[in-house]
Amino acid sequence: MKSGHSLRQLLLGWLLPPLVLLLVAGAITAYQITLSAATQAYDRALLDGALALAKQIRVENGQTVLDLPLIAQQVLLTDKYDHIYYLVQGSHGEFIAGHRGLPLPEEKPLEENRIYYDGFFHGEKVRIAALFIPSETGQVHVLMGETLVKRNKLIWEILLGMLAPQVLLVAATIGLVWFGVKRGLAPIERLRNEIAARSQHDLRPVQGEQAPTEVQPMVEALNTLLEKLGTVMGAQQRFISDAAHQLRTPLAALQAQVDLALHQKNDGDLRLTLQHLFAATERTVHLANQLLTLARAEPAGHLPGEMQPVDLSQIAQECAEEWVPRALVKNIDLGFELEPARIIGIPLLIRELLANLLDNAIRYTPVGGNITVRTIAQAHASVLEVEDNGPGIPTSDTDAVFERFYRIKGSPGDGCGLGLAIVREIARTHSALAESKIPPTGQGTLMRAIFPVLPDSLPDTPT
Repeated sequence: MKSGHSLRQLLLGWLLPPLVLLLVAGAITAYQITLSAATQAYDRALLDGALALAKQIRVENGQTVLDLPLIAQQVLLTDKYDHIYYLVQGSHGEFIAGHRGLPLPEEKPLEENRIYYDGFFHGEKVRIAALFIPSETGQVHVLMGETLVKRNKLIWEILLGMLAPQVLLVAATIGLVWFGVKRGLAPIERLRNEIAARSQHDLRPVQGEQAPTEVQPMVEALNTLLEKLGTVMGAQQRFISDAAHQLRTPLAALQAQVDLALHQKNDGDLRLTLQHLFAATERTVHLANQLLTLARAEPAGHLPGEMQPVDLSQIAQECAEEWVPRALVKNIDLGFELEPARIIGIPLLIRELLANLLDNAIRYTPVGGNITVRTIAQAHASVLEVEDNGPGIPTSDTDAVFERFYRIKGSPGDGCGLGLAIVREIARTHSALAESKIPPTGQGTLMRAIFPVLPDSLPDTPT
């Protein structure tokens, strides 16, 4: 069986991508903010340098010159991290002072007399501040530039200072999620260990009171399943016990009859023994069939999908062809009073129920008696009745006759006491009631199966 992902993996799988995305988005935002702040600060420093150079510009003998002492020039160009460059140039491109080749701006400012731009000089990227100063000889361009070492250094220092707490926060979140999930799953782990430690016969309800609220429905569903399994296993055990108990005596009798037949030397005696053997075999087969029917009738042995709309009157009509000839053998008048009575049920089991009621009635109704099968549609129930004028059932036994292997004392016939037990089990499977009543005539037995009418089983009505 392929194992799925653990809850820890699923939670981390859901949490980590958003956290990483937030971390990346935060890093990009922090970088942009830091870059903007560092650029403004260092651009202002470049502008101050350009303004300082502009103050040293003179016009001597009609020519523009830069009066910058050597010491001042050394101070201006000294920097711990970056190379500093400057250029003073006339409006027509004539060189006045500084570093030749320092890139000029591609466009001039429209409003202010200054502009900031990026360029390359001596193979390095530089940031330049340019001033446009009017003079007696024309406009003078003053450029002040530097490489980007200290800018990048400052940006990364600030960025790392901002990102380090975020990375720690993500790591702490992952750790807390891992620890929290482990603590949260502890009751489920205990529940799993409890179930794993059980034997296959231990179907006691699982004690899940300590499990999280979200898991309680699963525990309840598991207990419901265990209860159903217990019902199924109980039915199997009852079937095995009943079969072992009830078949032991008939099988022993068959064995004795076979043994007797093997030792018979007279043909007449052998024939009589074989007849007894055949009768015993019939009884054993009938008993085995009844036991199998009883096991099949158990409510636990069926799935909800087997249920379908059933008309009790149609089931009774189908059974008439089989049971009328059996009734005629005893000259019994088997009549039918049928009206449509729809239920939701398992057709095969409904036939078994009616077959057992008819078998019971024909078995105990005297020769020349009467049996009537009725289907009745009531407002909230559909009723199946089998009434006979036989010896009837004592009032004290009306409930007991539905027990397994119960036979009324002194009752004739060779029944095995399972017919009405099967009727009751089939009725339970359909949430129906099986009962024994005294007919209105006061003679015989009235067997009834009362089925609830579900919405799906009601007949369609015109609108």
